[in-house]
Amino acid sequence: LFWAGFEQAGSSFNLFAERFTVRDFAILDDPIPAPWFQSLGPIMVILFAPVFATLWVGLARRNLNPSIPVKFGVALLLLAAGFLVMRGAASIVVDGGKAMPTWLITTFMLHTFGELCLSPVGLSSVTKLAPRRLVGQMMGVWFLATSLGNLLAGLLAGEFNEDSVATWPDLYLRIAILPISAGILLIVFSRLLRRLAPDVQ
Repeated sequence: LFWAGFEQAGSSFNLFAERFTVRDFAILDDPIPAPWFQSLGPIMVILFAPVFATLWVGLARRNLNPSIPVKFGVALLLLAAGFLVMRGAASIVVDGGKAMPTWLITTFMLHTFGELCLSPVGLSSVTKLAPRRLVGQMMGVWFLATSLGNLLAGLLAGEFNEDSVATWPDLYLRIAILPISAGILLIVFSRLLRRLAPDVQ
């Protein structure tokens, strides 16, 4: 579910950057190339991964480190927040304008924060929770889920037609609703999950 939204970066977000984002600035000779926006995620991972690592360690020292389900829930809520930001950006386009790059930058930042709550935590949890003889297979299942997310991402991106841009705000809102619901459910039932699987810290 997370990757289905996150991987819009190279498809519908790239289309939005190319067609509907202000990329011409007086201080630059040429417009900012639309694909450059896709570099924001990796740059933010490099910048903020140490911050999140320090945060988790600091919280663990105080016995306040959120459980794995809570971190996953927060990741989904951050993903949804990014799509709500894009809904605002798309509304500007529907009104006849172009969105400033700050809309996309904010979305990439929120999605990167979500990725940092989910990806390294998920990889770590697979090695902790899987029986030792099945760790390799379970890691494969993790990446299988990622590949299914990429498949869903492609299907979602196909809904974004530049000839019907008036539908984009509702599309972004619809994409946000499922991660919001799933994120809230994960957080609400996190204690139950921990009781059912005590190793889920």
